[in-house]
Amino acid sequence: MKILVAIDGSSHADATLEALVKRLAWFRDKPAITLLYVHLPLPQGAAASWVGKSTVQRYYDDECEQALAGARKFLEAQGVAHEAKTKVGDPAQEIVSFATAEGFDLIAMGTHGHTALANLVMGSVATKVLASCRVPVLIFK
Repeated sequence: MKILVAIDGSSHADATLEALVKRLAWFRDKPAITLLYVHLPLPQGAAASWVGKSTVQRYYDDECEQALAGARKFLEAQGVAHEAKTKVGDPAQEIVSFATAEGFDLIAMGTHGHTALANLVMGSVATKVLASCRVPVLIFK
């Protein structure tokens, strides 16, 4: 079993990871855990070209590592083997694309608990993933 855990660096993502780890006994065999953090792209144009692609890439790398650090530390402390991946783009699209392409059996992710009206107006990553993914999604609130 391959589980993709969507991480955004928030306390909701931390709670999701903790809840998932508490439930790993649900699975007959230890699942392979992959953390995925998706960074929103910087607006391309003059600013990005002015600082250079390597500076922008370093920025993405630093931000992604910082967002994943707490989750990685938690899993290491729990003795849970895992790997971490990062992407740049629209979070929902990247999560769905990565989960599908890599053959994950389950996506685990948290929700920030917005109201239905807020989700309708603003949308949410969890709502978009649920609507567009064929991989089962386990939502933690």
